[in-house]
Amino acid sequence: NCSYFKHFTPGQSSEIFEVTTQKEYSISAAAIAIFSVGFAIIGTICVLLSFRKKRDYLLKPASMFYTFAG
Repeated sequence: NCSYFKHFTPGQSSEIFEVTTQKEYSISAAAIAIFSVGFAIIGTICVLLSFRKKRDYLLKPASMFYTFAG
């Protein structure tokens, strides 16, 4: 079974350690990933608007959004 493994020590009883994922870490990682995708989308919108309408001042916020996404 992959959900646990036994740790044997000589002369003592075996101890069973269960390997489980911590839900707090997975929820926070999902939240960070969603924010990262959101920042990347906003950065892409800024880049597309700056190229389409020749507004170069939108490139600086786009670079900040890409940095936050990273």
